[in-house]
Amino acid sequence: MSPPGGSAGATCDHGGVIRRLLLVLDSSGDSATSLLDLARWAMAERDVEVVAVVLEPEGDAGPRAIDDLAVVRRPTPALAAVRVTAEITGRPGLAVRAGRAWRRRVLADADTFDVVVAGSAAALAALDEMALPAPPVVAHLPLVDEAWSRARRPADLAGRLADAALTVVPAQPVARWAVRPRTEGGLGLDPDRVRHHPGPLDPPRRHPRAGPDDAALVVGCGPVGWRAGTDLFLAVAAEVGPEVAGRAVRWMWIGDDDADGTGADARIDLRLRGLADRVRITPDGPDRADRLAAADLLVVTGRVDPYPLPAVQAALAGTPVVGFAPGTALLDEAGHPEHRVADLDTSALATEVATLLADPDRGRLLAGDLARAAASATTPLAAAALWDAIEAAVAAAPGDPALVHAAAGRGAGEPPEGAP
Repeated sequence: MSPPGGSAGATCDHGGVIRRLLLVLDSSGDSATSLLDLARWAMAERDVEVVAVVLEPEGDAGPRAIDDLAVVRRPTPALAAVRVTAEITGRPGLAVRAGRAWRRRVLADADTFDVVVAGSAAALAALDEMALPAPPVVAHLPLVDEAWSRARRPADLAGRLADAALTVVPAQPVARWAVRPRTEGGLGLDPDRVRHHPGPLDPPRRHPRAGPDDAALVVGCGPVGWRAGTDLFLAVAAEVGPEVAGRAVRWMWIGDDDADGTGADARIDLRLRGLADRVRITPDGPDRADRLAAADLLVVTGRVDPYPLPAVQAALAGTPVVGFAPGTALLDEAGHPEHRVADLDTSALATEVATLLADPDRGRLLAGDLARAAASATTPLAAAALWDAIEAAVAAAPGDPALVHAAAGRGAGEPPEGAP
């Protein structure tokens, strides 16, 4: 992605620098909610024209909620047909080429906008198809591991974020990780171009467990496959065994199959280990937070994301969290680094799980500290505060402010010629 530039500096009648905003989203409702709220606020309070691009043909409640925006560009039925054909014929390259061509068409007029806001890592990667000169880019780094598992690895993400005019993160731990040098495991971003802006999280509710009342419920969460560590979760379940301290233990994984295809491997592993009677793999859904609230313990086995959303949701619900070091930065914030297991050591993690299940009081103490640590990700700030930060970043971005409005010969919100 090229360095930001092209549209900064133009001043609106209301005194702002942004008149047109292009919002690019994937199908993740977790990352879309706060950005959609921001877009609606900008339309109502700043008279900003907002055009949204949704990258996936189907989505959950988040992207579908954008229907009240004036212009929404979605994948065409023709593109969906190409994807189905590619899957049936075993020609994935066909779908990749068609998707890139569609993104180039719907992003061809990006230079007519004052700013492009990318709602996830996948959306940020899609901006590679923007024509030059590109406007300033604001990146939203959501608390959701799916964004990385379905798109680029963190090293690629770091390079793209370095080119963004502003990176918005939903929690202080994520902000500290984003500015930490790459040599120390961070993203190495400029602290002046990182903004902490908590987004809304629906409070979870307790509800009856799926298993017997006297059985412990241990949950894992994320796309089913290698990156979220479903295989490691199964290994831990096998080592813990069917009961702890005389109490039966049931296991549940919440998630849909990872797009990388490794979900099938995890399901084969489940069968070969003979765990089908103790471990269930269930689809993700809007009730994820409630299901995490019903658990005795969340086990984080992801190999990539240091701050996954399920860990925050579980902590807010009073559910203890343990897991491998890559995905349990929240435990450091809670003052319990001793519960972070290094080197993907499944035997050590199985010991942690058994210890917490055998000592519920210790688990409750851990849960209380985790809930306080998660608070930085749960208090929404006013949309005006984030908007001011975005406008300041756009105003500071290099480029000729005349480029955007000189290029805007098309009608307001009109997609480029030939776009589906």
